[in-house]
Amino acid sequence: MAEKIRVVILATKLPEDIWLINTLADVCQIEGIVFPTGTRYREYGMVHVLRKRIPRLGLIKVANQALLVLYRRLVENRRDKKAAKEFFSSKPTQYIERKGIDILEVLDINSDRVRSFIRAIAPQLVVVSGAPLLKECILEAAEGRMINLHPGYAPQYRGRYGSFWPIYNKEPDLVGATIHFVDKGVDTGRILLQGKVEFNPDDTLGTITYRQHKLGTELLVRCLQDFEIYAASAYHKTDCPDKNYIAPGLTHYLKGRSWLKKRSRAWKLPLPS
Repeated sequence: MAEKIRVVILATKLPEDIWLINTLADVCQIEGIVFPTGTRYREYGMVHVLRKRIPRLGLIKVANQALLVLYRRLVENRRDKKAAKEFFSSKPTQYIERKGIDILEVLDINSDRVRSFIRAIAPQLVVVSGAPLLKECILEAAEGRMINLHPGYAPQYRGRYGSFWPIYNKEPDLVGATIHFVDKGVDTGRILLQGKVEFNPDDTLGTITYRQHKLGTELLVRCLQDFEIYAASAYHKTDCPDKNYIAPGLTHYLKGRSWLKKRSRAWKLPLPS
């Protein structure tokens, strides 16, 4: 039996990432985990939206984004939590199942502590899920052997919102997940594996993202079991659009959901689940 690849994981403490870690522990040797702390790493941090985006996007766009955050918390939050329990029931989502793993918690995932942590362990591979844009010092510590689970079909849909914009753009066939090497860009590294997600017209932004994350984890498992083979054939796609999308606003979200439901009714059949 082949020896398991030794990895360090950079991830969040969201349930789907804890589930991912526990799932990957069955197929690789996890020697370290880095968790960011602080509310600025929350998936939909209102303070982050207001503080970071107003100077760049303007008050109207940011207000629209903030309204979507509020809508999701008031209308979809309970349903999304229930769905998460169903999607990620195969492994624990609140604690790390495997004992003896070195865990580092830091406010800044681009800090010298993280760089030193990776270098001290010297893993064969660094696996990333949910981390912010990584700086060159962290990329150098991984010596080019760092891969990311992107919940989107790259490079057509780069950024954190690859679950929504394909629907808004009337391209639901481009809702997917991508495993790629990490470089200096946003989801621009060479692609190792990709897959597309089937979903229901009643899915929310949260549940579609869960579907992408689950598929992405399945792709990661395949990749880690035969990493050198997939790495040797990693590639860039140059025959398609390439765009990094920002967060949608409430008006975008409602328009996209409305189109998806009309499309399903026009076919007189639900989309695949």
